[in-house]
Amino acid sequence: MLPRLLLLLSHVRARYGRLPRWLRFMGGVCAVFAFIGLLAFGLVWHHYASLAATFDMSALNRGQNETLIVDAKGEPIGSASEIERELVTIEDVPTTLTDAIIATEDARFFSHHGYDVIGLTRAAVKNFTAKGIRQGGSTITQQLARNAFGLQGRSYERKLTEIFLAMRIERECTKEQILTYYLNRIYLGTGCSGVGAAARCYFGKDVHDLTLVESATLAGIIKAPVSYSPITQPALARQKRDLSLQRMVETKSITQAEADAAKAQPLVTRHDKARVRTGYMLAAARSEFQRLGLKPGTPPEMTMTLRLTWQHKLDALVRQHLEHLAPEDKALQGAVIVLDNHSGAILAMQGGRDFTTSPFNRALEGVRPPGTSFLPLVYAAALTAQPDVTDAPQIDGPLDNKQAMIGGLTGTLGEWGAEGEPVAYTGGTITPMESLLENRTAATVRMAYQVGLDPLRTALNRCAFTTPLRTEAAFALGQSPLRLIEFARAFTAIANDGRLCATPHLLLAPSVRSTEVFAPAAVSHVRETLISGMERPEYRKPLLAHGLANKSIAGYGGITYDRTDAWFIGADRALTCLVWIGHDKDQPISAKSTATAATVTAATAALPLWSAVFAMVTEGKPRGWDSKAPASPLLAAPPRALFVEGEARIVPVTPLSTVVVGHDPYQSASAPGAVPAAVPVPQEAVIPKAIPVTR
Repeated sequence: MLPRLLLLLSHVRARYGRLPRWLRFMGGVCAVFAFIGLLAFGLVWHHYASLAATFDMSALNRGQNETLIVDAKGEPIGSASEIERELVTIEDVPTTLTDAIIATEDARFFSHHGYDVIGLTRAAVKNFTAKGIRQGGSTITQQLARNAFGLQGRSYERKLTEIFLAMRIERECTKEQILTYYLNRIYLGTGCSGVGAAARCYFGKDVHDLTLVESATLAGIIKAPVSYSPITQPALARQKRDLSLQRMVETKSITQAEADAAKAQPLVTRHDKARVRTGYMLAAARSEFQRLGLKPGTPPEMTMTLRLTWQHKLDALVRQHLEHLAPEDKALQGAVIVLDNHSGAILAMQGGRDFTTSPFNRALEGVRPPGTSFLPLVYAAALTAQPDVTDAPQIDGPLDNKQAMIGGLTGTLGEWGAEGEPVAYTGGTITPMESLLENRTAATVRMAYQVGLDPLRTALNRCAFTTPLRTEAAFALGQSPLRLIEFARAFTAIANDGRLCATPHLLLAPSVRSTEVFAPAAVSHVRETLISGMERPEYRKPLLAHGLANKSIAGYGGITYDRTDAWFIGADRALTCLVWIGHDKDQPISAKSTATAATVTAATAALPLWSAVFAMVTEGKPRGWDSKAPASPLLAAPPRALFVEGEARIVPVTPLSTVVVGHDPYQSASAPGAVPAAVPVPQEAVIPKAIPVTR
């Protein structure tokens, strides 16, 4: 190699020797300047290439000074800032939109390597004649670099940095990836970043449903989305739309006839302020971001415990269930919470019927009375506070309203928690677990007095409820409003042998072991009862439909007095799922399949949705308990004596034991076969301390 170079130099020297002196001098000067220019070019290239190498390419997938929110599987959800971003894939975007944007912004996108020489030359001539920087000639890749890395201002230094960044992006990403990043972050006005949010904002639809006219409109406003806004400047937006259509003809994306037909159509917008389809999920993440006091961009990414695929399915499930349950009642709402029994991670969550019409998140912020669905916690607390009542028989008969402070000061307390046939009292006795199995209200109140209202309330408050429980016995029947998320957390103690899960959270966090709130033995009794209760006939159809029958799941349904709220909550070893159906105000649920609201039960209003959700999150394979307890014969027992127009028909029955929990105001101690009241009636049970709450 070296001999050849020396030979070449000797030939050059010999040739220069035959040229005029002045020409040799000029050649030497030119060579020096060429060398200096080449050296300068090399230094500039090295400087900007090194500068471009310092940028973090992960910023392509998030905004400048922006925290990207991703789901538990790493799927992007949106931004923690108030800029709306609905991330899409290239498969989600119609070809009409990609063709319109490429034709309008960068016709040679698929042939250049980040910068377009023809475009840069045209821009340079324009800038030279204007004696200033008026046109950039930026490709889509350059625009992406400028937008992703916050390259502001108009200067040659910024332009060179942009070009070198564009070349690096082209080396490290495919054209499809570059186009996807661009489509997800280009600002399109009205607080929208990306075509996903813009499609919903301007046209009220998903991006894949955009028409040719709508696609050309979005492509036309990219250069100045505020000046050409379809909402505030429809005439200018239409001009830009028509220009984009014509550019599509030039790039052979559409025919002239198609362009003419599109130009003839009016510009129709449907401004949708609540535009993000991951509404409850994204809003909850933003709220958590603000609660933690974090600043945009720090951290650059935030991982949620939720899954985007589940969220989309959950949104559809809630909407379809409410439509089927009460087609005419658009005010009927629903909420869903799925918790990890140990870590407290919120794995799925739906805050209402439709985020667009009602962004209030009932799952995380809602406060409603749990009604008889609260009974499992009541019995777990009672058996923890006083274990000897586990098998103690109670009077099986009606109870005065004054004992519970529900329904007024006169009359008897209705058994409104029953799921199946109307409750028939025997006049004999019933055990606490049988009472729990049948959602008994009278027997529950009697047990509450036996344990003591204050000790029972104290035991329940160990579940960390932030809303107060009522002072009268009505709290034992779930008449005290609770936060839905706190109720769901309390139920995890049924699955965790008495221990609460860690504080519910939406962001990935280290697991924290919680304290024990109920005795393991007490929880075991309650859980086995709930597992048996899942075999009741009223539950079988929805459970079978979703493959959840005979899976040893501990579940329980309940309803409030006057049937304003329906609940179903259940768990396996790993997860707890809560479903609430009701109104934001105290309005009875009226289902289309029932003649009156009085026949609405948890089995008809809440269980079908719960079954669908639980089957989704467990993939049809719940981790149940292998319960050895036989199914209770009570499930198949025929109806017993009923109330007839408010008059109790009671046949006195000699109790199986002389220890009876509670006091029956309808039986005289001297009556033949009367049940002896071993426990005196507490003073607070006789003299009400507050005005009764009837509705």
